[in-house]
Amino acid sequence: MKKNPKLFLTIFFFGTAYALQYALPFIQYVLYNPLVATLDVTNAQLGVLIAIFGIGNIVGAPIGGWFADRFSYKTIYIISMFGTSALSFLFAFNLNYQFAVYIWIGLAVSALFAFYPSHIKAVRMLGDEESQGKIFGLSESASGIGSVIVNSLALFLFGRAATEALGLQAAIIGYGVASLLVGIVLYFLMESPAENENVDEDAEERIGLKDYWIVLKFPGTWLAGMAIFVTYTLYTTLTYFTPYFTDVLGVTVAFSGGLAIVRTYLLRFVGAPIGGYIGDRIHSVTKVLGISFLASAIIILAFLGLPATTSTTIIIILTLLISTFTFMARGNMFAVPAEVKSPTKYAAMTAGITCAIGFAPDLFQFTMYGSWLDNYGNDGYRYIFIYAVVILVVGIINSILTLMYKKHQAKQEIISK
Repeated sequence: MKKNPKLFLTIFFFGTAYALQYALPFIQYVLYNPLVATLDVTNAQLGVLIAIFGIGNIVGAPIGGWFADRFSYKTIYIISMFGTSALSFLFAFNLNYQFAVYIWIGLAVSALFAFYPSHIKAVRMLGDEESQGKIFGLSESASGIGSVIVNSLALFLFGRAATEALGLQAAIIGYGVASLLVGIVLYFLMESPAENENVDEDAEERIGLKDYWIVLKFPGTWLAGMAIFVTYTLYTTLTYFTPYFTDVLGVTVAFSGGLAIVRTYLLRFVGAPIGGYIGDRIHSVTKVLGISFLASAIIILAFLGLPATTSTTIIIILTLLISTFTFMARGNMFAVPAEVKSPTKYAAMTAGITCAIGFAPDLFQFTMYGSWLDNYGNDGYRYIFIYAVVILVVGIINSILTLMYKKHQAKQEIISK
């Protein structure tokens, strides 16, 4: 891993770019009520927009991965930033639901088809195979910092406007301007593929659609995709801790909200780099994932057993622990392809396919969790947490299988020599 100011500056802007690409598609996380009121839609209609974006994971990302491997991932990366910027401006001046459907389709193209595979490949190319944990850990931390900056800007612009509609428009324009500026900065910071010593200069000539079968048949692709699936399930489940604390454990809304901020942002800065550092130190990001999954499962089971009279100190300690393990996992999940020796020239295709597998929970999980809470009330949290524990057990098994596969690869290398 090269240690120089330009590297860390590049990682920071990569993280900010990642935050910006997902700021508008998930704007309801920050400005939910103003979005519903301005677009004059139901909660279900707003959910359709997320479903559209989720479909982009399945359809767009794998195809985008082929393009990012076949052509210049830098060019595709920059175009995606400018594309998201343009879509932001278009939506800001056409705030209606019918138009939003087309905008979200466009966002699926720019953020998932074009950006995501190029982003994973660009980050991977910043370091050698022995430093992937640190690289992706720092990138995840930078994404957290970028999210704070981007969403703080949006809230500032929203608060300065006279009406909710104008505030929403101002926030979206802010996203568009920021995407444009970050895209320009990264145009100068990013190395072109031919300039990077880790890139095979003839790879573009050899990459073809037939290579999809190579990536799909590679066991490491599916092991990596499942690692992301489990980590993302854990990450999204954490959002339900906030209402769980107030509805079941009886803490105040202010306390639960404050803990959510610490859990979502502060520990992201700490946990992801630590997880990546440990993964590189022990030469296995998969071991960090397995340990994180095991610890998280135990903590969730502990939460299920807590009575309503539980002290806030215990709630804080358990929350800090599970959040740390969650972000340790997030700091390593994108580095699994490197650990299982997925070929660098297929990095973007692999990222696209693992994205389709790993972020599949967007298609069903929020709807499933919501239906459990609607139908069973507070008992729905029990179903949510039990489901999460089952998925974490699958993740532990997946980690064991990954380590076994890694050992098999090592034996094959010795035999081939």
